[in-house]
Amino acid sequence: MSQRPQLVGRQAERERLGRALEQASLGTGSLMLLAGEAGVGKSRLAEAAADGAAVSVLWGRTSHGGGAPYAPIVAALRAYLRASPGGLDDCGPLRAHLALILPELGEPAETTDRATLFEAVHRALRQIAERPHVIVLDDL
Repeated sequence: MSQRPQLVGRQAERERLGRALEQASLGTGSLMLLAGEAGVGKSRLAEAAADGAAVSVLWGRTSHGGGAPYAPIVAALRAYLRASPGGLDDCGPLRAHLALILPELGEPAETTDRATLFEAVHRALRQIAERPHVIVLDDL
């Protein structure tokens, strides 16, 4: 069994992420952005922080070389649905629009527009945010 390499350095970044995760567990939202050149360890840093999280961590990753539009968001929403089946049932009339990118939600809307799809994703994220969660969108 292979183990992940030990994360060396990055203590200040780990502490800052740890504080944000602690605040998330208390219900205080925030946005953290990890930026840097490819290969410097952003994903590894996020994984290390998530390993110690006291809240549910939903991962949204895209495959290398691109992916479908909304792929990281769809992956994170699917992670939520795996952990909380029926967790997006209260999205009301926006559920059919959300079903355009999450077919497992049921019958999709016949038509939509970008603004309505964005509102549907926003509604889903608000539904998720009713309890403390961390959403990691990797390789945007």
